[in-house]
This record gives sequence, C-alpha cells and structure tokens, in this order.
Amino acid sequence: MREGKTKKVEEFGSEVVLHFKDDITAGDGAKHDVIKNKGSICCEITGRTMKYLEEKGIYTMFLEYLPPNKLRARKLSMIPLEVIVRFKKAGSFIRRYGGNDGEDLPAPLVEFTYKNDELHDPLMCVEHLEILNITTKKIAYVIMEEARKTATLLKEFFDQKGLELWDIKFEYGLDEEGKVCLGDEISPDTMRLRRSGQIFDKDVYRKDLGNPMEKYEAVLELCRSIDL
Repeated sequence: MREGKTKKVEEFGSEVVLHFKDDITAGDGAKHDVIKNKGSICCEITGRTMKYLEEKGIYTMFLEYLPPNKLRARKLSMIPLEVIVRFKKAGSFIRRYGGNDGEDLPAPLVEFTYKNDELHDPLMCVEHLEILNITTKKIAYVIMEEARKTATLLKEFFDQKGLELWDIKFEYGLDEEGKVCLGDEISPDTMRLRRSGQIFDKDVYRKDLGNPMEKYEAVLELCRSIDL
C-alpha cells in the first residue's frame, strides 16, 4: 500500500482502492492536522462529483463509492502535475501577478505546477513538461482541454447550488491503454468555493478561520443531489 499526505492507495490488478485519511495539510505540508470525518467527507464529495462528470462525458478514475471513506477506481500511471483552472484571481496567482482577490479573469486559465513539495510546486509551461520528461506536448494539450471542460462543468453545477467556483486543482494519469484520465480527488481541499464573502474550502484552514469541516459538510450536502 502506498501512502500520501491525505490518502492511501491499495492496488488490485487493474484497479485501486483509495483510502481517504482525516489529515489536512497546507503550505506544502508545513501545516498539518487530523480532523475527524474529514476523509469520509472528501471521499463522498469526490465520488459524487466524479459520478456527475462521468454522466457529462468526462473520463474519470471513479468506479464505486465504498462508504465511508474509500473509492474503488481505475489504476492510473499518475503524471506528477497539479493542473489548476482559474476563473478568478486568488492565492498564488495574486502573489505572482498582482490583482484583487475574486477579480474575474477574462477567460478560464489553465496552469501546470510540478508536484514537488521541496521545490514548492513550481509553475511550468508545456515545453518544461516535455524537456524534463514529465509528459509529452500532445498529452499536455489534451489535459488542458479536458481540465477546462471539466472545470466549466463543475462551475455550472455549483452555480446552480449558489456557490461560486473560483479555481480548482486536478490531477491526471494515463490508464492501461495510455488514455488521459482524471484522478486523485475533487473536494474543498482542491478548489475555492465562495458565497457572499463566505469561504467553503481549505482556505478556512489555511487562514485559521475556524473549523473547516462545517463548510465541507455544507458542500457535501449540496453534492448529495447527485445519486451514487
């Protein structure tokens, strides 16, 4: 079994079972706590949102939700990238380029960062990916198209629920046939969700604004409109 900061992965041939842990981290792991039920909440949100995306034609890892905190999924060869789709300016974007929190971008922006805590997840362009043998240009452009499409579908879903999706982080892998597939998770850990100045995501934890699970549970309740 392999173990990361927030999940354990158990392999079964062409499938895996993801165990969602109660750990929550920020600042490349510098801040770390364990919060009861966090894993089960993020697991169920991931299962339901990936089911929604599958119904909309997005290829995801999701196969089955195993309550309370496990998912059965396709086994993927993960690409060590975080793929961020931004609809508004926030977080590291403002630190790099300026602007105001929540300011609209003129179009959805896709960014690649290299998954490496020691290097603090540096921003990368497509040529970096090929020169450093992370992935090919062809695959990178497929990922960009898929990420933009997937983020737009989730933005539309949350718009209907009264939440604004500001940005979202995806991770992708290749299946056994080499096809690009959405992996990892979709949860308040991986996106910014806002409503009238209220924060419904991990920024509650990052900024020490109280118990993030109250907001995570509110997001889960909205996602329970999706049948599993």
